[in-house]
Formats: sequence, C-alpha cells, structure tokens
Amino acid sequence: MNLKERYLRINTLYESEKKRFGKLDNEVALLENDFDVKTQALVVLDFLVEEEIKEGVNSYVSLLEEGLSAIFPEQTIKQQAEITKIRNKIAVRLKTVIVGEDGIEVEGEGLETFGGAISTVQSLLLRICLILKKGLRPLLVLDETFPAVDESRIDLLVAFLKSLCERLEMDILCITHNSLLAENAENAYQIYSTKEGAKFRKV
Repeated sequence: MNLKERYLRINTLYESEKKRFGKLDNEVALLENDFDVKTQALVVLDFLVEEEIKEGVNSYVSLLEEGLSAIFPEQTIKQQAEITKIRNKIAVRLKTVIVGEDGIEVEGEGLETFGGAISTVQSLLLRICLILKKGLRPLLVLDETFPAVDESRIDLLVAFLKSLCERLEMDILCITHNSLLAENAENAYQIYSTKEGAKFRKV
C-alpha cells in the first residue's frame, strides 16, 4: 500500500469517526436536555406533592382540633404538624399543645396526654380522613377503640361521632363492652350465646 492509499484510508476513517463523534455529541446533548426537563419536572412534582400533603395535613389538623374541642370542651388543645423530608420521604409528626388558663402552653405527645385519649381521637380521625381520601365505602368499624377515653366524656364522644356521621354521610359500627357507649348509640345490639349459636338482641 503506497502513501496515497494509506492517506485516503486514514482520511476515510477520520471522516467516519468525525461523523460518529458528531452523532454521539448530538445524542449527549439530547440526553442532557432530556435530563434537564425530567429534573425540572421532578422539582415541580415534588412541589405539588408537598403542597398536597400540606393541604391534607392542615385539613386533618383542623378536623382533629374540632374533634378535640368537642370531647375536651374545658381545654384549649392545639395540634401542630411538623412536616419533614427524610431520605426523600415525607414524614409528619403531630405535637399536642395544651394552653392553660394562665396562657402557658405545654407540649406533649398524644400517647401521654389525657391517658392516651388524645391519641385515640387522632387515630380515629386519621382513619376517617383516609376512608374519605381513598373514596372507600363510608363505613368505619371500631373494635374496642375507646378504652382510653374517660367515662365522663363518653356522651361528648358519641355526640361528636354522630355529628361526623351526619356531616360525612358515613356509618360507624362500634364493637364495645362499654355499656355507656351502647346507651348513647343510635342503635345498639347485644350479642349473646345460645345452643343454636350467637344471637343479636336490640337494647
């Protein structure tokens, strides 16, 4: 192979690689542009998700404060929601704040406040919010849910539950050994055993 042929071959290879490089360069530019678009879309989606979570949490806190004021009318009880992001996951922590007659605020955890009655109400209302959010059948089944609620507050609790049922057009089936709950319920049935099996009796 003479010098001219070698030159032509090398030049052909050079032009081919130059075209290939240009094509790859264009692909890299397109990928970078695509990456930028997806990054911006992710930022927008993150913002929308956070806004929706904030809106949902604020609605829940509002409902929770209403429920707590109905069951603990003699207290000023506030709920504060701390929304944080841990490993790209949203975490929500609720703080209970009780305002005394002297205006002093005392923070506490729901599990520690009023013998756990506040956390019981928090859990109940969170379940109701999830049922409504997911568009599930408006029926909530509660099995011995209120042992932490003092008997002196049962009538207030039942009145609040009845109000929720009317406003949200939902039914609550409550299974309990607490006779006060049964007495205050709109419909109450007692289950008793017979030789033929379990039977229901309206009370």
